[in-house]
Amino acid sequence: MKQVFYFSPHQDDEVTNFGAAICADIEQGHEVFCVLCTDGGASCARELLASQSVCAWHSGSHAIDLTREAFSAARDREFKASCLALGLKPENILISPLRAPDSGCSADAAQQIILDATDGFAPEQTVIKTIFPTPWQRQNPDHAAIAQAAGALFAKRRFAGLEYYYEMILLPAPDDVALQKIVPSPEGKKRLLLAADAYGLWEPEHGRYAVGYHSVYDEFQAYVREPCAWLVKTMI
Repeated sequence: MKQVFYFSPHQDDEVTNFGAAICADIEQGHEVFCVLCTDGGASCARELLASQSVCAWHSGSHAIDLTREAFSAARDREFKASCLALGLKPENILISPLRAPDSGCSADAAQQIILDATDGFAPEQTVIKTIFPTPWQRQNPDHAAIAQAAGALFAKRRFAGLEYYYEMILLPAPDDVALQKIVPSPEGKKRLLLAADAYGLWEPEHGRYAVGYHSVYDEFQAYVREPCAWLVKTMI
């Protein structure tokens, strides 16, 4: 059994970019962790929730004015619910105490987040997984920083393996980037759809504002139609 750490830049990356792989690793008996690396506070959904506009995907309008801290906490609730639906143990769902502000994660900060989360685990039994760097495309700076940090640490042999996954929102990949499609098992697919549902739950009275759906609704709809992950590279 290996310890497998997924480093999710934001709340929702764990399902839309890694979900099928997380389910597969759990089914294979690995000890799987998911680490949230930023507070997610810069999402456009915060402004949309407060805009008093009619929502494009559920009936009615909303005027929910959240502080950044309250908005991040709402996103954290979605993240935890999603991870539980994927099959992660509650104690393996980690919000890094060193997490960076959304859009403010540097490669140095990301290295500290990775090292802190994996501290105490045997390097020869530890594999880290995150998003593939795509310098030829416009990529979220947090995604790029975590990818860079993971590569730098692996180059120093701080871990037994590193896997990179292509971002769903950046597909299709260039012809020279080979992708392996990770298709979930029937049980895994059920878990993936439940995990996606966690980002569409609208229960304002319980602090659930469907932030994921308000932020990237089209991406979630595409994901629900074909829940999978796209492995780019395995390094050992």
